[in-house]
Amino acid sequence: MTSRGLVKAVAYAAMRRLLRAAVFAAVVAAPLAARAQEVNLSRLDDEPANRVHVRTGAEYGFVASVGYARTVSLLDRRLLLTSDVTFPFGNADASDYRVRAGALVPIVGSRQWRLAGTLAPTARGTQNAAGTMTSLGTDVGVQGGFYARHWFVAGETGLDWAMTTHIKHSDTYRELVYEGARDGWYAMSGGIIRYGLQAGASFGRHDLTLRAGQMVEVGGEKPMLPFYGTLSLDTRW
Repeated sequence: MTSRGLVKAVAYAAMRRLLRAAVFAAVVAAPLAARAQEVNLSRLDDEPANRVHVRTGAEYGFVASVGYARTVSLLDRRLLLTSDVTFPFGNADASDYRVRAGALVPIVGSRQWRLAGTLAPTARGTQNAAGTMTSLGTDVGVQGGFYARHWFVAGETGLDWAMTTHIKHSDTYRELVYEGARDGWYAMSGGIIRYGLQAGASFGRHDLTLRAGQMVEVGGEKPMLPFYGTLSLDTRW
């Protein structure tokens, strides 16, 4: 191989690595960020068992979500099975989404002071000039604080971990960047750590909750928008 050919080969390899990193960042840092389940834990044992919620706010961008949850009993313990779907606010494009299904499980509690853990497998997708990307991962978290019947204040922390990403490269990418790009699953893992506060008010069968906090990538870098803030309304029936 000539020196010129070697330089081109090295440049192609470097560009491919850079693009893969950029693609993964685009998936993880899409406007569908990590979040915890906002629940007044002192009301977890209350009937009725069904819940729906709507949420809006800033998580890498303006987002809106809707979800359903149900309280069930398992081994003499009450836990909350959860699900939700999130889209960028004002964007009807179904190619940008996040879908989650998981559970919130009380860990310890003494009167008003309570601690709970969350686990939620997550699928998210996005589409841009580079192609169509689908990421699979999981979200784990802990929340705890003071929970009264009509209000609560708690801290939260968690990790939104993307484990693998499927990439279908666009024709534009093949023409301008790398013609031989292969579609398929790439084991490009990474995630976002969150930490913040929740404050809520409970009235009748409704909960109104405000969340706010900071986010940082696992490697220590800050996202483009390193904070989050959401407002949600939960209704039980």
